Amino acid sequence: MIDILNVTKIFNGYVALNSVSLNVKEGELVALLGPSGSGKTTLLRIIAGLERADGGQIRFGGEDATGLSARDRQVGFVFQHYALFRHMTVFDNVAFGLRVRPRSTRPSVEETRIRVMELLDLVHIAHLGGRYPTQLSGGQRQRVALARALAIEPRVLLLDEPFGALDAQVRKDLRRWLRRLHDSLGLTGVFVTHDQEEALEVADRVVVMSQGTFEQVGTPAEIYDNPVSPFVYRFLGNVNSLSCRVRYGRAVGEGFDFPAPEFEGIRDAAGILFVRPHDLEITDPGQGNSVTATVGHQTILGPIARVELRGPRGEDLEVELTRARHAELGLEGGAKVGIVPRRARLFLDEALHGAERDMNGADIRAVS
Repeated sequence: MIDILNVTKIFNGYVALNSVSLNVKEGELVALLGPSGSGKTTLLRIIAGLERADGGQIRFGGEDATGLSARDRQVGFVFQHYALFRHMTVFDNVAFGLRVRPRSTRPSVEETRIRVMELLDLVHIAHLGGRYPTQLSGGQRQRVALARALAIEPRVLLLDEPFGALDAQVRKDLRRWLRRLHDSLGLTGVFVTHDQEEALEVADRVVVMSQGTFEQVGTPAEIYDNPVSPFVYRFLGNVNSLSCRVRYGRAVGEGFDFPAPEFEGIRDAAGILFVRPHDLEITDPGQGNSVTATVGHQTILGPIARVELRGPRGEDLEVELTRARHAELGLEGGAKVGIVPRRARLFLDEALHGAERDMNGADIRAVS
């Protein structure tokens, strides 16, 4: 449905997008995820026709849309801060896109009324049609903005940090609602976010961006379970990192020596072992192939317990346990424990192999 072909954008010598390419399938919801300055909003605005690319092409349904205006591209755009007309009611805001159409394609007053009421009902705010934006909550305003974008029956729905200005609980409720709405309408959509949980929960596919390039593209499960680079690992959720040396297919560190068969040809290089908090197991110190660490602050979060640890080289580490396992261990602050990775991923040190970091990753399944 949307083909992004070698798109480049440069602002005053700064490369915001560096020849990126992506295919968004019909009915797919894709998240552009990355830190500030990674190029995700610039790419969204280029897809919308609100920004012109310096190179490359945008195609909708196989047709070249690169030179088309935003209106001619028939996209619905939802901004982070709603961009509602404060002097118009909710009803009039949603109807605006229909009323400004050329006379030949403009629906009648009755057709507009029916369409707007259907949309307000769809986004669950039909009872608010007579109110003004200042009389609404943030979540209600975002629903109005979404209804307005849908009113023009867009070929593509684009959302720029749609829930970024909302509090955590409202944001969580709205993203689940957006996923259900998308599934029911079957729209092709692209949304920008810097919230990892939001991208993983809502999107069919996630594009992780950094410095104007695509670090990794894949399903939420692929991105989370198999990051291709240290950047993706660090950006997607909490992760622990342990320094080590990579020697002839072994990852050797303070208290551990794990097989790394994909690095058999490496005589001696610096490496970093990445482990998710829930993939670390706490044992007795010195037991088996374990790393010795010191227990720090402990937090209970519903069914999960988080234990902060200090590693052998002063690393800040974190382990996630079930409350039952946490109670069973009876950990005390300052105590020495052993930690064993159940699953980890090894990368050669970025400082030494920065250009090759995406290729130099190996899975390690540690056995105590």
